[in-house]
Amino acid sequence: MPGSGGRLSIAALSERDKKESNSELRSVVLNHLTEDSRDVLLDVGGGTGMLTETLSDVFGQVLVLEPDLGRLEYGARRRPDVGFIRGIAHRIPIADGGVGALISVAAFHHFPDQDAALKEMGRVLKPQGKLLLAEIDISTVRGRLLRFTENRLMGAGSKFLTSAQLLDKVGRHGFVEPVLDRISRGYIVVATRDAAGNAPLVTSW
Repeated sequence: MPGSGGRLSIAALSERDKKESNSELRSVVLNHLTEDSRDVLLDVGGGTGMLTETLSDVFGQVLVLEPDLGRLEYGARRRPDVGFIRGIAHRIPIADGGVGALISVAAFHHFPDQDAALKEMGRVLKPQGKLLLAEIDISTVRGRLLRFTENRLMGAGSKFLTSAQLLDKVGRHGFVEPVLDRISRGYIVVATRDAAGNAPLVTSW
């Protein structure tokens, strides 16, 4: 496929950069799981499935949702235990209540419609399913540099939220018991899908 070599090289470089944080993220995920949420894991914006693969021994099935074809192809060749789905966060091609846990790592700020993405995440999670959103901490020098690089230099239009803003947004989408954990490269918000199915109270930032 023309141009695929460049995409694969980028995917490989991205994997090397992520290796350091995967064991830490795995520990955080395991700390917040319940037995009922260990059936299917969906990693939204999961790239080549590097983190997802490290959790394949914990879940009955692990899936990656990723829009980039090059990353999907790269991951599918290297990780036969991971299922790869091409798609976007605000239109997830999975049935209602189809997953027990949903994780998204350093991807939420890329979603053009974060409210629609959270609505979809709530739809595909089963009642009492676990939501885990790891994000960049823009209160740190590293976080501010990344935001400057993405938005000012690359023109990405990424929408970074503070941990307080993300906690509030998650709560307004019907998730309950939201908690905040700190990780070396940022923070992670963990919440539970509301079993009662209460309607979210959504506002925009």
